[in-house]
Amino acid sequence: KYFTLFHLISRTTSMTQNNLSTVTQPIDYEALPLPFYQAPVLIQTLVKQLPDCWQQTAALALLPALSVACGKICYGADNKPLAFHVALYGRNGTGKSQFSCKPARVVQNYLARYDDQNFDTDNKSSQSPRVLGFQISTVQLCKYLRKSPKETVMLYTDEISQSVGNERSSNSFMQLHDLLRSAYDGIEYRQSYKDKDSFRGVIYPRLSFLACGTPNSIFTYFNAKAIESGTTRRVIFVEHPRYEHIINDVAYSEEQLEMIQQEVEWLEMQSGKVHLQAIEDAVLKWREEKLASIDPKDEVKRDMVNTPYDTFRRAAYLAWVMNHYQDAEKAIVFGAWVAEYMFRAALFHTYPQQQAIAQDGQKHFAASTQTIFADFNQTMLDKLPQQFEWQDVVAYRKQNHYSGEIQSRVILTRWKNRGKIKQIKRNTFIKL
Repeated sequence: KYFTLFHLISRTTSMTQNNLSTVTQPIDYEALPLPFYQAPVLIQTLVKQLPDCWQQTAALALLPALSVACGKICYGADNKPLAFHVALYGRNGTGKSQFSCKPARVVQNYLARYDDQNFDTDNKSSQSPRVLGFQISTVQLCKYLRKSPKETVMLYTDEISQSVGNERSSNSFMQLHDLLRSAYDGIEYRQSYKDKDSFRGVIYPRLSFLACGTPNSIFTYFNAKAIESGTTRRVIFVEHPRYEHIINDVAYSEEQLEMIQQEVEWLEMQSGKVHLQAIEDAVLKWREEKLASIDPKDEVKRDMVNTPYDTFRRAAYLAWVMNHYQDAEKAIVFGAWVAEYMFRAALFHTYPQQQAIAQDGQKHFAASTQTIFADFNQTMLDKLPQQFEWQDVVAYRKQNHYSGEIQSRVILTRWKNRGKIKQIKRNTFIKL
């Protein structure tokens, strides 16, 4: 049954699967709409007042906050957190903070109900704040994260331009690349500052974030350097589209707010490792189908499937927990939708740059290899006797695990052309 629901998503992805090389524009909600009735009820309640195009963006923007609510849940052999990194961008005045981020802020405000008493400058509190601003130094963030080794916390900003700063600024988000990569999977992060008031030690951070801003400010941070370092590989890029019609502000009834509060409190009480074979099977099937639709020679695009594949698991497990460990079929459809959106957005935003990085890497490898061979050949010439034979070159190469009599003749020809040796008779040479 869950595969039938899963293929509801598969059919909506046929455009991309059939011609992945032609993705030239951001995600259109009509091409990949939110599977509203397969989404968890809490998400439905939070986004249903919005028009369809913003239901999609709001649901994705909710993922980091919901991951904090499920902050004690982990999955997989490495006990990974259900962490999500989401960057939502849109033009000024289009309502991204007022509408797409409003449901997320409702959840975040409830998660942060005890944060005021946990914010401290002397770090005496035993708990970390759960929702932090982007204008935080790496040192202070590490100190907070050390207090919550088995819980997910999040960073949030409704305008990243106020937080990007520069790489030398201690409270700049630009400083967090390394930490974010580790915190996405909850793996070891080591920091060693000499200053006695700074942070020294090892932590296992679990960190989500929601960053909003204009396209220019978002991609000032998630730039070519972030692509090459792998930071952007973990990010779901969400475009907040323009909406021509006037709509009322999102307002929740007392009954809805009570339901939201009860659900968040229930999620906060959940802990431990989750595993459901139906989810694992569906995730693997999605990956196999995705790889089958990509040219085997396009290694860059094939590698780009890996993180959405893992994100499918996270989103499906998150939805399954939010469904009170029921309705796995719906959780799978929701997870597939998140993964497909992430993959398409990555193709649009990072694929050309990743191709260029791969090509530059191949050129660098080829140049480095050529340099290594040149150094080896010069060392070989230095060690050969003043008068030597062709077989001496072959024997030296074999001693150093290089084979090929033909290549030995190529090297000798190159040395002769460069005036390094002279042939005095057949297969016999002298150094000049």
